[in-house]
Parts: sequence; C-alpha cells; structure tokens
Amino acid sequence: MTHQQILDKLAAKHLVKSIDDDMARLTFDAMCYEKDTEKQLSRILPQLLNRWNCILNADEISNNYKQKTILVLSIILHKYGFKDDTINKKAIDAIDLLNKEVVLSDDFFRKSEDIKQFIISPPISLKRKPSIPESITFYRKGDVISIQLENHFYAAYIHLITRMNESPVLEFYNGVFDKIPTWDDLKDLSAKGEFYNSGIERITRFSVYGLKYLPDTANQIQLIKACVDNPPVNPGLKESVGAYSVINLFKLQSVITKLFK
Repeated sequence: MTHQQILDKLAAKHLVKSIDDDMARLTFDAMCYEKDTEKQLSRILPQLLNRWNCILNADEISNNYKQKTILVLSIILHKYGFKDDTINKKAIDAIDLLNKEVVLSDDFFRKSEDIKQFIISPPISLKRKPSIPESITFYRKGDVISIQLENHFYAAYIHLITRMNESPVLEFYNGVFDKIPTWDDLKDLSAKGEFYNSGIERITRFSVYGLKYLPDTANQIQLIKACVDNPPVNPGLKESVGAYSVINLFKLQSVITKLFK
C-alpha cells in the first residue's frame, strides 16, 4: 500500500492536492534551514496548522470533511517523512468515524486496519528537497478577501494578478476582526501601511504565491466581494519601496503578525 493509494480512497482530490502543495512548500523551506527532521517538523507544523485549523476548529464545517482533513494531513506528513503522534491518533479515530458514517467505499472499510498500521509506521525522510508546485491563482483583480490567522480575521484588496495568473498582489485594510468582516465593515477603511525603522509608514503590498483555490479548501481565505473598483485609500502613507514584496502563503502569516502587532 502506498500513500497515493490511500489518498485515492478518500474521494477528496482537491483537498489532497491542496495539502500536498502546502507540504511541498513548507518542506522545501524547512530543508533549506534545518538538516534534522525534528527541527524541520517544528518549523512546518505550526504554519501548517495555522492554515488547516481553519477547517478543524470551524463550527460551520461538516464533521466528515474535518475527519477527511485530519486523515489527509497525517498521510501527507508521512509521505514527506514526518509524523506527529497527536495528528496520527486523530487520524486513526477519523478512520473509525468515517466508517461509522459509511462515508467512503467498501474497499476503504476493508483496508482500514492496514491504513492504520501504515499511519503509525516509521516514515522515510526525504533525501532531497521536494519540487515546489507550479504557481497559479483563481483570484482576480478587484477581489476583497478575508484571511484568518488563529482567532482573528484580516481583510485585503487584490490590486492585480501577476504574469499568467501566477499570484495576486494584495494590500491590507487597516482593521482586525473577531469574525469574517462584511463589505460594510471595510468600505470606509483606509489601507494598512508598514512602519520602517525610520518611523515612516509606507504603502505596502504583497504578491502571494500559493494563494490558489477559490473557494479555499482550507477555509482560511474567504471572498467578501468581487469586482470592487476602488482600492482602500492610503492618505498619510508615504510611497512604497518597490512595487510589492514577493512572499508565499505561509510567509504571509509572519507578515500579518508583524504588520498588525
């Protein structure tokens, strides 16, 4: 039995692809900085869960989708040479819950004990960095989106899409919310700038690679409004240094933390 054979039984093509893409980006980055597998995992897991906890901890998401998500996380971690005992325990419980609800095929039911043993088996560490997935986005110029990070929500306006639909260039609204904001919450807000060491606050925009699916399979990104002609105004902000900063979806977490500290 292989990772892909198990994943194919889950009937969750886009969920699997999205988590696999995320793990490829995170693993590539971790292997650039750390040689030890445990140290790599300590870099990967907090960022991965900041994103996928938007599914696992959400009230509005079906329990079956949550169980599939935790199971895919466990198998994909194993595929990339990692294991987390907490996630693996939840994944084994998820197999029983999915079978109880008769969510998947008879073949999945028959292979359940084999899958459990596969999950707890020692993973094989990668010998070289994985390939970074091709960048593409389904977002468009004029989209206003909400981004969840832990228990807060941040909103951003998409100014343009780079090259051949590779990544959206976004600018944040100056607001922090306890729930997904509405357009009425945002339409009168100004843009959020970044403070430099000089004390000057400048216009700040980010080209975000890995911001792909619409709707987002991880429930982290929500479309608030499309085809908005007017970006947030930025009175008082000085000119930006360069057109925009190039980051990926996971670097965005630290960017948000720094920008809104």
